[in-house]
Amino acid sequence: MSTPSAAQPTVERVHDIALSLFARHGYDGMSLSQLASEVGIQKPSLYNHIESKQALFMALVEQVEAALFAALDNSLTRHAGADVHTRLFELVCDLSRFILVEAQGVFYKRYLLFPPEPLAAEVRAVTARGEARINAALHDIYAQGLRDGAWSDLGERGFLDAFYCLMDGLFSERFMYSVDEYDRRVASIWPIFWAGLTA
Repeated sequence: MSTPSAAQPTVERVHDIALSLFARHGYDGMSLSQLASEVGIQKPSLYNHIESKQALFMALVEQVEAALFAALDNSLTRHAGADVHTRLFELVCDLSRFILVEAQGVFYKRYLLFPPEPLAAEVRAVTARGEARINAALHDIYAQGLRDGAWSDLGERGFLDAFYCLMDGLFSERFMYSVDEYDRRVASIWPIFWAGLTA
């Protein structure tokens, strides 16, 4: 996500500032009047760039999901030839960096945990598609671990559940600690997590 600047096209400024406002205030706390003011245009002019508040929110959900997939795909591509330990560790680190992007990370957590009631079904449909895509990537890593003998008694469902619990915990830590402390915690818990997978 880019930092809003006067040189940006207005629609990009609208999206970037809206992302920040939704992240800070939630869906109900973000007003289009405030958005227009921060963009530097009149509220009626917003409708030259957005259809509605609901459509804007869902466009941002799709945008943030795309950023998550980009982090996922980049990690998998960069480490495609690596051993399973490296691939999984780097994926955890790369997805952790995704959540460290300030407004993006907060907005992601908000819509996952507290989707606005009128849009809850739409948001859950988007996140379900996202989880299916992550599951497919994790399936390949799990299968590699089986082939390489990294784990033998670990079922795929347990592997997926452990991964999601780890990432959910880390995503929560992100909002309580500095980046340096967060990175220290990622490095600290990794050997314990890996030992659990390979026990």
